[in-house]
Amino acid sequence: MGQMISFAIFVWFCAKFVWPPIINAMQEREKKIADGLEAADRAVRDLELAQDRATEQMKEAKQEAAGIIEQ
Repeated sequence: MGQMISFAIFVWFCAKFVWPPIINAMQEREKKIADGLEAADRAVRDLELAQDRATEQMKEAKQEAAGIIEQ
């Protein structure tokens, strides 16, 4: 009987004082990870756009150079 009471007090103590900070820390970590993944996705998209723009500018420059050479 005493063990049951001790265990119940232990469970109550953990639920009241130990578990909430652990849950909060886990949620904060999850949010940081999600934010990091989102930033990485944005960076990949930005890089792809920059590469597309650079490719297009190179194409235009080659066309312009070919036009100048033909003159």
